[in-house]
Amino acid sequence: MGIQLNKNRSDAYIGTFDYECADDMLQLNEVRGMVKNMNRMLREDGYDYQYYVKCQGRGTNRTARMKTWLSNKYNRPVSDHWAQDAGQRSLPLEIADRVDAYIYRRR
Repeated sequence: MGIQLNKNRSDAYIGTFDYECADDMLQLNEVRGMVKNMNRMLREDGYDYQYYVKCQGRGTNRTARMKTWLSNKYNRPVSDHWAQDAGQRSLPLEIADRVDAYIYRRR
């Protein structure tokens, strides 16, 4: 999927990157590198703000993934309702299939 500009999403949205696609991961690393270089230039020019890349975990079968992950994390059974509620927001990056990347301004 990679970099996608979409007017129906937030202005901060960069694209959806699939963990299994090497090209997508290369593009995500390049975006992070560009933000890093931009922050360095902003510091050198005396600006008092920076930018950062935020990745939100996405994936298929979110409720089942969250239920398994939460059960393993807390060493106890987890209800479907709690897993479904937690999985509707975003998945932890370690169990996500893909990530949505956003660039936000800090400070």
